[in-house]
Amino acid sequence: RALPAAPGPGARRGCGELAALRTMGFSQEQAQRLLALQPRLGLEHREAAAAQLLLLGLSAEAALALLERSPAVLRLPTERLRERAEELRRLGLDGGR
Repeated sequence: RALPAAPGPGARRGCGELAALRTMGFSQEQAQRLLALQPRLGLEHREAAAAQLLLLGLSAEAALALLERSPAVLRLPTERLRERAEELRRLGLDGGR
């Protein structure tokens, strides 16, 4: 009888991404939905986009809903995301308002 195969690198990577997103405040289900948006993107893009939205004061659910409506945000360079978030804060969008 054969032993079950060890999880491949992708499975381990997925677990690490889930854990990182859970640490940011996303539920297990929300983290899985976020990971499904742009499956080929690296964790750094997901974390950067989510972090900037959370720093604006959005809840995890609101940030996820925004990313589901506009998944292209996940592909923006991290520095550009940061600049846009800073501009929104400067214009008064803070605390989710």
